[in-house]
Amino acid sequence: MYSTFKAAAAAFSTTSGRCESSSKVSAGSRDHQSRRGDGAWSVSSLTRGSGARAVTRAPSAETKRGQAMRRTCAVLGLIAVAAAAALLAPDAALAQGTPALRSYADPVGADSRLVVWIAAQLHLMFAAFVLAVPMFALYLECMGWRLAKREPATAARYDWLAHEMARLLPPAYSLTAITGAFLGFALFAAYPGFMGYMTNVFGPTFVVYPLFFVAETLCLYLWYYAWNRLQGDRKWLHVMLGVLLNLFGTIVMFIADAWATFMMTPAGVDQSGNLISLYAAVWNPGWMPLNIHRLVANITFGALLCGAYAAYRFLLAADDEERALYDWMGYTGNLIALFTMLFLPFAGYYFGFELFAFSATYGVTLMGGVLSWLFIIQAIVIASLFIGAAYYAWLGFLRIPGSEAQQRWVPAFNIILILGFMVWATPHTMAASIEESTGGFHPLLGALGLMAPKMIAVTLILLVLYVSYLLYRHAGRILTVPWAKTGSLVQWGLIALTGAAIIGLGIYGYFAPAHIRIQTSIWQILVLIGGIVVTFVLDQFLLAGARTQAAVRWGTMPRRGQYVLIALAFIIVWLMGLMGYARSAVRLNWHIFGLMEDTSAGAGLPSLGEAAIVITGITLIFFVLLAGSFAISGLSGGSKGAHGSERRAATAS
Repeated sequence: MYSTFKAAAAAFSTTSGRCESSSKVSAGSRDHQSRRGDGAWSVSSLTRGSGARAVTRAPSAETKRGQAMRRTCAVLGLIAVAAAAALLAPDAALAQGTPALRSYADPVGADSRLVVWIAAQLHLMFAAFVLAVPMFALYLECMGWRLAKREPATAARYDWLAHEMARLLPPAYSLTAITGAFLGFALFAAYPGFMGYMTNVFGPTFVVYPLFFVAETLCLYLWYYAWNRLQGDRKWLHVMLGVLLNLFGTIVMFIADAWATFMMTPAGVDQSGNLISLYAAVWNPGWMPLNIHRLVANITFGALLCGAYAAYRFLLAADDEERALYDWMGYTGNLIALFTMLFLPFAGYYFGFELFAFSATYGVTLMGGVLSWLFIIQAIVIASLFIGAAYYAWLGFLRIPGSEAQQRWVPAFNIILILGFMVWATPHTMAASIEESTGGFHPLLGALGLMAPKMIAVTLILLVLYVSYLLYRHAGRILTVPWAKTGSLVQWGLIALTGAAIIGLGIYGYFAPAHIRIQTSIWQILVLIGGIVVTFVLDQFLLAGARTQAAVRWGTMPRRGQYVLIALAFIIVWLMGLMGYARSAVRLNWHIFGLMEDTSAGAGLPSLGEAAIVITGITLIFFVLLAGSFAISGLSGGSKGAHGSERRAATAS
């Protein structure tokens, strides 16, 4: 079509050129004849004092040839134009019928931002669940596989627990795909300009992403439905499927994180947004910190949801045997969550550190600007999460005979946790009266709003949670190693030294310059991690050969402990929604920070109250869908159905 039009245009140009040349020749001859006074065309003579008289002569042969040539050229030109119009008519009609690509659209008549917000958050929640559960389910399966020959009863117990957790995945995975598809449709329909730009930048990843997603899907269903077939000598095949499942799932998350962090810390493009390096666009400053933060957070998220499922099954259990199994499952979920929560604040700190390094605007917005009060709410919610998880762990002492010595520490630990979270939640400035509003800081509590006291508080809280876990390990057990007394003194001395070092570094950082204060906070984290590693290794040797006073009475956990697990699941889901809002809202009025501004009708941040209402609504929708997912999982065979032998072994061990 284009070549035909080009030929027609060329013919028209040639014809017009010839006509123009002929006309110029004729005009030149006419002008020349007029100047000579004997032109053959016509001459008007003006005689002074007499009327004007027009003298017209008959056209010459040359004039007739010029007129004929001009008429021929005009006809040929019209034919060329008509041919071009006929050839281009379909394209012209199509061009008129196809509107230009708009930057924004309103496909359903609702607030596009709200629709995308709900779809994105639901998708992230289900994706976090289906990514995390296979990780610790595979770990439990490997523990059972390792003990299969030495302790078959214990191995069957771990295998049952891993399978019971994996049973929650197929329905949840379907909901992950459904919410992801809805999110994709909503984004491309409501924000075509933005998605067009993201497609231009990340086009190759948009091809790779579904390939890994399909591979993850195949591995998931093979891993779950081939569980009973791949036992015994073929167990290694099943474990390899689990490894591939976790590998592909992690890659899928990493690819999606590249898109999300590019919006916050764009790289690999010039100032006009043109792609320079896809590698740099993917490995932008916020990519790896968010990967680490989400990995840790997802495991905590998935473990607490599994704990809530176990609590639900515990409350509905028909006999003591089933109740004991789900009591153990709830304990395991809470234990995994407690362990990962020790590292979650550090992963978040690392992510925030990279954001602040990329742009000081992020630091001002999050800690001193429009989103600063959000972190007060975050501190209160995290306090509820940590105290609730610790409370459930402390209730666990009641199922262990001979744990009275460890239970004495519970009130002291509870006071430390509450005081620590009070410091963490104290804002730097809070005008509670007219007098306080005129000053810069609160006269008494202003110092607690600085980062140095908050780092002391949060690291001591984590230390208390770790010590609670150590006490649980020692509950009902008698040390038999010859150096037990000395080893215990060394262990507790190291814990006390770790706490003193954390407090000392925090006090020093409070009076030090800003750059020194940042370094001391990093040292506090390293001291805590070092203290945990050293004392845990020492604890392994202390408990070697320890004698158990009595077996753990699984199934005797008070019912309030199950309600705590359900509440913890609600808290972690709501907290995930809150921090998802914070991560997106910190960009303010930018789709891509510094590159593409949000000029849509819904641009701007909702108030914190409006955001809380939306987050609560998303949380309720998620739990309704999750309850349906759990109900479908229950149809695949209860605890008395499949894996019945493992169930009996789990109860007996």
